[in-house]
Amino acid sequence: MITFRDRFVTANRLRLHLLEWGEQGPVILLLHGYLEHAHAWDWVAPHLAAAGYHVFALDWRGHGDSEWIGAGGYYHFLDYVADLAGLRRALGERVALVGHSMGGGAAVLYAGTEPEHVWAFVSVEGLGMPDTDPATTPTRVADWLHDLRRHERRPRMSVSYEAAMERLRYRFPTFSQPIAHLLIEHGTRPVTGRLFWKFDPLHQTRAPQPVYVAQARAFWRRVACPVLYVEGGESQLRLSEPDLADRLATLRAERVSIPGAGHHPQLEQPAVLTRVLLDFLRRARGTT
Repeated sequence: MITFRDRFVTANRLRLHLLEWGEQGPVILLLHGYLEHAHAWDWVAPHLAAAGYHVFALDWRGHGDSEWIGAGGYYHFLDYVADLAGLRRALGERVALVGHSMGGGAAVLYAGTEPEHVWAFVSVEGLGMPDTDPATTPTRVADWLHDLRRHERRPRMSVSYEAAMERLRYRFPTFSQPIAHLLIEHGTRPVTGRLFWKFDPLHQTRAPQPVYVAQARAFWRRVACPVLYVEGGESQLRLSEPDLADRLATLRAERVSIPGAGHHPQLEQPAVLTRVLLDFLRRARGTT
């Protein structure tokens, strides 16, 4: 089994942490979801590298071992796009992007911004959120301001391993013990017998920017590479069927459903997802 190496890259003025497998071949960049980290790909990435790819998994800004934003900053969604642009330049390659959940939502925006630099795109349960009514925007911003004030007053809390496990099991009750342990092991930092989550607590505030599908569609139309959408057959976190079908048609995307997986196929059915990715990437290389 190919083991990973830690790598740090400065992109968009932040020190970003990546895991790296392999040393040469077409570049694949794996992008985790909300409040997770690069090690969510530990059971997929080595097999991609063994098939001849140069594989990286990113800790998004404010996640894992990547740097947090400075005082007065925030995690606006387009900041992730700028990070991807800087990271792609640092890697010096055209890349295939494989993004899960939030990571897929950011990746598709980048793929539509600089389409010439992306040779394949895979969304794993992640093509953005449902459309937002513009009339709700002032309330949304007011809630955001309230969350920011609350964050200023609340100290960063430590947790026990048992409490961290309970939190994960509450959010994702289908996770096995090894999955939950992996996410806790690499998603927390021990301090004097307690654990602190590595993600910046600012991520737990409600984002002020609404989702406008009309705006997002302009990005989807510009994506020029082959596109694959992967869903968990038992996922409870997905768009409505008409909304999803519309997005996939705009992207001209293939669609694969993985039985026995919920929202995290890379953790729940990694061997199946790996086979799906290798088949798609092989075909994508033949068309780019």
